[in-house]
Order: sequence, then structure tokens, then C-alpha cells
Amino acid sequence: MNTKSFEVLIHSQYAFHRCRSEVHKYEDCRQTTSPIPKDPRLCRNTARELIGCYKEAERMHPLCLAPFNDVRECVFKSDGNIFNCKKESQQFVDCQMDQDKYSDFLTLSTDKQKEALQFDFFNYRGHFDKYS
Repeated sequence: MNTKSFEVLIHSQYAFHRCRSEVHKYEDCRQTTSPIPKDPRLCRNTARELIGCYKEAERMHPLCLAPFNDVRECVFKSDGNIFNCKKESQQFVDCQMDQDKYSDFLTLSTDKQKEALQFDFFNYRGHFDKYS
């Protein structure tokens, strides 16, 4: 499996979460009631806002490298199914949204919480496999 595609998937989940309002504005701008598409120049400003938001969302804070690696490992071990890694991906999103709050979370966490995560989807396949 290509882990680069997992990284793109994780970043796109966060970017869409962060840029949701810009996506909706852009889609509202493009929407029309006639079968004739709108002139793309009419939505140029909203498209630039959307691209700027995605560009800003692609920057990863160094503090968030550990939760990003946890999500990447979880997605890899769950054969690319990001829905099995909701808790880990939400932790990455929380870190990206507010680094100070995440830093406080790390200082207050116990040693047990700081241990490396173990992902064992093979033994618990019945809980995660949609075909079983």
C-alpha cells in the first residue's frame, strides 16, 4: 500500500474540517438554477479564499507530528479505512486547531496515556470489518 495516499487522506480530512465554510461559499457561488453553467470568473474571489484556506491548512505544526503518525499507522494497519481511526484523527485535528490546548493536554496526561498506541485490527476484525 502507498502510505503517501494515507497522508493525503489525513490532511484532506483536516483541511475540509477547517475550510468547510469556504467550501460551502464556493459551492453556493457556483450553483445555478439553469442548465447553463455560470461563468467561472464570477466565483474567482471565493475560489481564491478556498485555495488560501487549504494552503494554510496544509501546514502542520511540529507538535502535531506524533498524533499525525498515530493516525497514519492506524490507517495503514486498518487497510486504509479511516473510519476505524476516528479517535486518533480527531486528536490530530484538535492538535492542529489549537496547539496550546493540546500542549496542556500532553502535560496533564499520565504515563499510561503517553505510551505508544497499539493497533490490532486482526484480532478484533469482527468489530471493524464491514463484511463480517
